[in-house]
Amino acid sequence: MEPFFQFRTAEFTDNCQTTLTQQAGLLHAATTWQSGAGSASFSDYFLDGFQLTTMSGQLPQPLRLELDVQKPWMAMMYQLDGQIDSKACALRPLTIGHGQQNMMADEAPSNLYTFQGQQHTSFTVHMTREFFTSLVTANEEWLGVHRQQLSQPGPFVLLPQGAAISPTQRALIQQIINCPYSGALKKLFLEARFLDLFIEQQNQLAQLAARPNPRDRDLLHAVRDFLDQNYAEPPSLLEIARLFGTNDFKLKKGFKELFNSTVFGYVAERRLTVAHQLIALTDQPVQEVAEAVGFTSPAHFATAFRRRFGLPPSQVRRAPQPFFAEALCASLVAA
Repeated sequence: MEPFFQFRTAEFTDNCQTTLTQQAGLLHAATTWQSGAGSASFSDYFLDGFQLTTMSGQLPQPLRLELDVQKPWMAMMYQLDGQIDSKACALRPLTIGHGQQNMMADEAPSNLYTFQGQQHTSFTVHMTREFFTSLVTANEEWLGVHRQQLSQPGPFVLLPQGAAISPTQRALIQQIINCPYSGALKKLFLEARFLDLFIEQQNQLAQLAARPNPRDRDLLHAVRDFLDQNYAEPPSLLEIARLFGTNDFKLKKGFKELFNSTVFGYVAERRLTVAHQLIALTDQPVQEVAEAVGFTSPAHFATAFRRRFGLPPSQVRRAPQPFFAEALCASLVAA
């Protein structure tokens, strides 16, 4: 399958290398980029009708890239860490911040994107409109969400304010990134996890039809930002509600509806995400990492970590850390 796009920015393509592997009908491109203090790695899997792309890197300075679009696309975009900006994606400015997701379509021959964040991780599924339509038309509830886009094809950003990535979505993305299989089984595994992720997103989009009003939404985003800073020692639910001038029932209900997670489910996810980064990227002892993110029991931390990521902390530290890519470099096109 041909890529949906390739990078056009010369400074980037001149400083990256791509390795292609193909087995059992599955094409994989692994690309690494290094320039000064900045580095990034990319992983692209090409399957029938869609492309799975993961980007992970350390970006002390914003990375600005121009993409040469090969064909119109629809995309599910998940910003796990850092931020991505575009001045004119789908005919409008676009920002996807930390912990946010969105769905969009575009037909422009090129796009300019800025990737930001000392630690940057994103996951994207690009697909053809025909493939997307074949999936959505099987469910009447999903059709209600996308009726306008299906009846009037063209560029769009589905959620102007974006939506939170749910814990289930994070887990599915992590399974795709850490796929333990090879050959034909790997292809089947990736297809199955993609379908799980697609179903999860579409169900979430359908639930967002009854979102809180703008004032409540702003309050809930402020609560989430507060939790991002205080995940290690968060106050009680009642104390958080009082701090933000609401009640615990409204806080619980609104947070679940908006972010598809309980308040302390979000805290638990944030703790484990930060712990994974610290273990993968630093030499800090595992027990100190556990304490730093709020776990008082090393055994509890190890159990929760393994349940979340599929590996114990010690194996994450020993394993080489894969870096992934948002698209193919010129070397892929040349190949």
